[in-house]
Amino acid sequence: MRKIKPALLLLAITVICFTNIDAQTKFEVPKNIELKAKEDYAKYEPAIVDAAKWLEETDLDKEKNKRKEVNAFVLEWISGSPTVTVDINENLAKIYGKNTQLLGVYLASYSRNFIENKNSANKFSAIRAGLISMMNVYKKGIDVSRSKELENLIKLDEENKLDDYINGNFKWE
Repeated sequence: MRKIKPALLLLAITVICFTNIDAQTKFEVPKNIELKAKEDYAKYEPAIVDAAKWLEETDLDKEKNKRKEVNAFVLEWISGSPTVTVDINENLAKIYGKNTQLLGVYLASYSRNFIENKNSANKFSAIRAGLISMMNVYKKGIDVSRSKELENLIKLDEENKLDDYINGNFKWE
């Protein structure tokens, strides 16, 4: 049996870790987007999933112009999607408050939930996914304003009461 030298092992681990970190935050907005037929929207579903991941993983103070492009892509896709309909109510606006950049995170994660769970997704699970992504970004504390509503939501999630909150504050059918 051959032994791996400690220095070589350390180098391999370092390369894997940095490659993984880099892979998590890479996303390129599709060019020449064409969204006319139902099939067009399905074609971009993998990009919506990647966009949602990118929006959640990339710190809000990084790549601000790209964030605008990604948000615009997500919004354009949602606006005509035949499979995903997002309901936004005043409770959601209260949650993100001054942190309007979290709305894009919510919309993308909401859509991602429907795409990744085609057979089981519903509006409840999508709302939950969107809220959790918003909380994850907020908890980083980077380029966000303090939000009592988000902090309360995080506390409810920690107490396993998020589902009750969604049931009492959001409607779906």
